[in-house]
Amino acid sequence: MALLLEGTKERVLDLLRLRPRTAKEVAEALGVSRAAAQRHLQDLEARGLVRSEVRRCPGRGRPHRVYRAQDQGAPYAALCGDVLKGLERALGREAVVALLLERNRALFAPLRLEALPLKERLLRLALFLKEQGYEAEVVEEGGRLYLCQRRCPKLALSREHAALCESELLAYQELLGLPLVREERLAEGGSCCRYRIE
Repeated sequence: MALLLEGTKERVLDLLRLRPRTAKEVAEALGVSRAAAQRHLQDLEARGLVRSEVRRCPGRGRPHRVYRAQDQGAPYAALCGDVLKGLERALGREAVVALLLERNRALFAPLRLEALPLKERLLRLALFLKEQGYEAEVVEEGGRLYLCQRRCPKLALSREHAALCESELLAYQELLGLPLVREERLAEGGSCCRYRIE
């Protein structure tokens, strides 16, 4: 059953699926106040999606509360993160980008956008991305076209593994047959992943 969570709570859960974190770490990763992070964490815990435990600090530090996800997605997100770390250690970053690019090529293969006008290609790509869990749209500003993603289903992973975003940019460029410039990135605190079509 799909979770229906408000955007920030979903982002908190995504972060905790990768590894346990304190309220301070969650606040820093999301760019929100510690009090706001604490409220989201308490709500998620009340809903049974997160559990917490108090850990003692080595030495003289005060004990701190650590939160971890306990929903169905948690083991899979953690596994993906571990696999990406292992691949990068074994093969190097460039090889991981190439591997992810191949996956994206296979994912986008059914789209067959080659013969369509540019704006139609972008609209079809945005629709496909929505079906994959993104919140994607095409925006026209000052005579330029942009592909904007306001939600990314792999945002937490992307924060720790930029290779995901690199392979995505390369795949979009191949699919559209044009260079793109990423002006903004959700994983770096942007309001969206914003691609300008050159």
